[in-house]
Amino acid sequence: MFLSVNAAEEKDELKSRLLETQELLSSKNSSMAEWYDDEWSRHAVEDPEEVAAMVDESTRNSTERRKLGFFSCVTGNPIDDCWRCDPHWRLHRKRLANCGIGFGRNAVGGRDGRYYVVSNPGDDDPVSPRPGTLRHAVIQEQPLWIVFKRDMVITLKQELIMNSFKTIDARGASVHIANGACITIQFVTNVIIHGLHIHDCRSTGNAMVRSSPGHYGMENHG
Repeated sequence: MFLSVNAAEEKDELKSRLLETQELLSSKNSSMAEWYDDEWSRHAVEDPEEVAAMVDESTRNSTERRKLGFFSCVTGNPIDDCWRCDPHWRLHRKRLANCGIGFGRNAVGGRDGRYYVVSNPGDDDPVSPRPGTLRHAVIQEQPLWIVFKRDMVITLKQELIMNSFKTIDARGASVHIANGACITIQFVTNVIIHGLHIHDCRSTGNAMVRSSPGHYGMENHG
């Protein structure tokens, strides 16, 4: 999954430009707020049909290459096909950031940060997560490319709240988030998740959860 939400930065820039034209718009019947919302909606995704068509074409091309059978590494999945044919992909993990398609194609994840190795599948304390756990990794402020030391099943006590500029790269290991809470991605930008198995999620109720090194709060879930 590639999630690119540069919207926050673009929205601030757009708002600045739009506010400069407020006097010109004051004579119009519609309010500035209504006009601004319409403009932002128009710029958020200029042509969703075109983006969808690009995804369809990429998928169709990958499927056709697989049918030809020239390369055993081809899967028919355009994102997987982007990296699987490199026999040394483990040495070039961050090239995955160039493989996105669709609305998240510009997501960089943790490409510009260091690697963080998850070695502990535990999730004992959602407010004070231990170093080496997935929760400790995803809440950090700086960009991180998160990988896993070994196969593991992570049963989350509470929802896992992602911070911006993170890649969860489970390639090369069998990593499952299962039988507990799952992942929340909201109000953040540039998140990539690949090769991670997420299933059998369960509601965990209301609890205190840390979302960054400097903040935790009550998360409400039924």
